[in-house]
Amino acid sequence: MTAHDILNNPFLNKGTAFTLEERKGLGLIGLLPPYVQTIEEQAAQTYAQMQTKANDLEKRLFLMEIFNTNRTLFYYLFSHHLEEFNPIVYDPTIADTIEG
Repeated sequence: MTAHDILNNPFLNKGTAFTLEERKGLGLIGLLPPYVQTIEEQAAQTYAQMQTKANDLEKRLFLMEIFNTNRTLFYYLFSHHLEEFNPIVYDPTIADTIEG
């Protein structure tokens, strides 16, 4: 499996949470920003970005992009904001996505 395969696999990709040792071992040096973040830091940054979205549809599209690229981050974030995210990720926002 190549470094690009890892980064393009939402089940394996951890984004900036790959440690320096993991980056070296997996050939990810130069393919990620030069800093390492914990999952907590990633989640806080992602949550702040999501909060800038104008409506639930934009929030859902943003969260689905995270889901499609980094499942670890998505599920960590979702588990910490379950009550807030449920109506965004599931009904009624899905109906808005279909109509849009």
